[in-house]
Amino acid sequence: MRSLPAARRALWRARIVALLLAAALAAACGTSNDSDPADGEAGTGTAAPATDATGTPGGDGAPADPGDSTAAPSGTEPDGTGSGDTDPNGTDSGGTDPDPDATQGPGEDGAPDADPTAPAPPPVPTEPLTGEPLEDSSIMNRPALAVKIGTSSVGRPQTGIDQADVIIEARVEGITRLMAVFHSQDAIPVGPVRSARSSDPNILANFGQPIFGHSGANPGVLREISQGQSNGKLYELRWDNLPDDYWRVADRVPPWNLYTTTSAIWNAAPSRLEAPEPLFEYRQPGESLPSSAQPVPGVEIRYLSGSGGLGLLAQFAWDEELGGWARWQDGTAHMVMPRHPDGTPNRDADPVQIAPTNVVVLQTRYTGSASDPRSPEAITVDANGGVALVFTDGHLIRGQWTRSSAAQPWQVTDGDGNPVRLTPGQTFIALPGGDVLVMVEDFTENLLRKR
Repeated sequence: MRSLPAARRALWRARIVALLLAAALAAACGTSNDSDPADGEAGTGTAAPATDATGTPGGDGAPADPGDSTAAPSGTEPDGTGSGDTDPNGTDSGGTDPDPDATQGPGEDGAPDADPTAPAPPPVPTEPLTGEPLEDSSIMNRPALAVKIGTSSVGRPQTGIDQADVIIEARVEGITRLMAVFHSQDAIPVGPVRSARSSDPNILANFGQPIFGHSGANPGVLREISQGQSNGKLYELRWDNLPDDYWRVADRVPPWNLYTTTSAIWNAAPSRLEAPEPLFEYRQPGESLPSSAQPVPGVEIRYLSGSGGLGLLAQFAWDEELGGWARWQDGTAHMVMPRHPDGTPNRDADPVQIAPTNVVVLQTRYTGSASDPRSPEAITVDANGGVALVFTDGHLIRGQWTRSSAAQPWQVTDGDGNPVRLTPGQTFIALPGGDVLVMVEDFTENLLRKR
């Protein structure tokens, strides 16, 4: 009468040994991916013509109260079930425990738990500036590439900025200018390429030593850009460094008709430039927003002109269908115009609206530039920082930004001092200065309906 329990004991011991052997074999296996940066050597060029726009920085202000909305919903975790076993005689046991005299595994179904000493599976490689899964390992070691883009009505719609990982908007004289930062994707072409400002070196330093493409600047700003390169904040490849890789299109008037391609500039950069580190932290799949997140329909950002008036009005409305914050500028939907690689308009492709996954508003002080007091300069290195408003997944997270030195990127934390985690995807960073932020409520649906 003891033969059946003995057989069951032998069976369970064999199962445990087999599972442990399988775990040991899995832990012993592993792979790694290596990639090499592109080679190339950049040349030098003469200074570009100086810009002649003027203006003065605006005053200070505070964000409006967006209201007391409820917290974001929490996520759930999937459940799992086990299955029954069959005894040595082929009879279905229905998932019942084996004979009390047999050896029972630590799991509910008799299987052993995972070996706590086994190494964790390697993390999935992600893009440093979007938090999205890496699709092409060969680009991981290339530097970030930043291109200055105009926002004036004669330069819109732009081309290629929807491919940027990060877009940064800062004040210039009487209006704003964009910095489109690329790493995970190419833009062929991108433009219109515009001029540099004194704010640029410290903004660029957030991305390690990125390549910097622009159309020129006044002599004082060019000296600041050169000094920034000497300090490791950037690597300049402006239009007169690469005269064959920047060109002017026929359907726009100067200076809003200069275009280039990201691939041409990357190919011209030296291989010693380092890849960017992540600028933000990102939520993992299934990770819910923090309890402090408030549902909001959108945000309105008012950039002041140099004379203190309204220089530019930007609006972002949460678009559930796009999964992003659709942008308007001065009441017009902010569209991107498709172009062929040679810069001619692509009439066969439809324009698309800019709709970043995240909008990060960093209240930033401005002073007059040392190179031109009429030109506002954003103070983006500040140990005290300022208010940060992070819009992600249809919600607002209030926080604070700080940056103690140019060698460190912006640090954005919530009210409890924890890093704010964004949704993987494109991020639009607004640096409005002391301008007023007004939450869009009643007319958000009207904007979406009439675009």
